[in-house]
Amino acid sequence: MNGPSGTTDSELAPAQAAFRFLVEIAGLVCWAVVGWEVGGDTWGWILAILFPVVAATTWASFRVPGDASAGQGAPIPVPGIVRLMIELDMLVLAGVFAIIVGQVILGAATLIAVLVHYSLTMRRVRWLLAQRTIT
Repeated sequence: MNGPSGTTDSELAPAQAAFRFLVEIAGLVCWAVVGWEVGGDTWGWILAILFPVVAATTWASFRVPGDASAGQGAPIPVPGIVRLMIELDMLVLAGVFAIIVGQVILGAATLIAVLVHYSLTMRRVRWLLAQRTIT
């Protein structure tokens, strides 16, 4: 399906793409902070690096073919609902876990940003939900 001005429904406007990038960075920062907090003195550095690397790798690996907002190619193609769940899990859990480890402002700000992002990009969410098969 095509959206306004001939764009695909999965494509994000430049401002939305920039905001999404900031939301993703906030999520990765949350994962790093969570790793640091749960790792303590011994494992803190390792988990602060490992948690965001695992999150980013998962985020980058599972994609819907044809998703203009996610770059080219789908290393591991998945249906849209799977991609949406991965995105929400990575971002929402990052914010929730940040709150749990005591980083309330960071976690709450991340959760609010996630809510705003998906509220503003409902056309893409609907497009993802319509992608039921992998081609």
